[in-house]
Amino acid sequence: MVEIWDDLRRRARTLENHIDVKLVVLNKLASGTSGRYDSLLSDKATVSSKQEVFDSLSAEIENMIAKLTQVDDQMTEYLVECQANSRTGAWASSPALQHTLRRHREILRDYCAEYNRSHDNIRNQLQRESLLGGGSSESSYLNNRSKASDMYLKESEHISNCDRLLDEQISIAISAKEHVHNQRVSLRDISKKMNTLASFDPDHLLV
Repeated sequence: MVEIWDDLRRRARTLENHIDVKLVVLNKLASGTSGRYDSLLSDKATVSSKQEVFDSLSAEIENMIAKLTQVDDQMTEYLVECQANSRTGAWASSPALQHTLRRHREILRDYCAEYNRSHDNIRNQLQRESLLGGGSSESSYLNNRSKASDMYLKESEHISNCDRLLDEQISIAISAKEHVHNQRVSLRDISKKMNTLASFDPDHLLV
């Protein structure tokens, strides 16, 4: 009795873990990284190669979801059978087992919803890439080369602008330093003249 239930639970948890991993990989398709599929999702990848990866992952996930659905149904049927038995009825009707079964059903429902959402999003993305000419590997490669050249050109312009601004700031600093120096010289000359005037004898000036 307990052994059968525990075996069904282990199978359910194993499938849930596998589905979770595959859903992560599927979601990474949108960003172009998915582990062992990276070579097919490089900058030169065609829409057809991405579609191949997408179809393969979708088939795997759908197959595992179908198996998990079957296991969850078996868990439900087993508890119903045990509840009908006078010897196992109390055990099968326990809140803990009912909660466990309900939790597995919720996990399955969440996985189905996430898969459908991701599947639709990536399918639409692949369709857009196909319409934009992403099906040609040569075109995709040339476009990426052009984007890289534009990026380097912009970076070069940015560096040149930084150098120009730096030169301007240095020139301003040098001019400010010279201005301060000239002011000091002027103030020193004025101070000398004031001291000279102050040293004269007032009576001598009146004669």
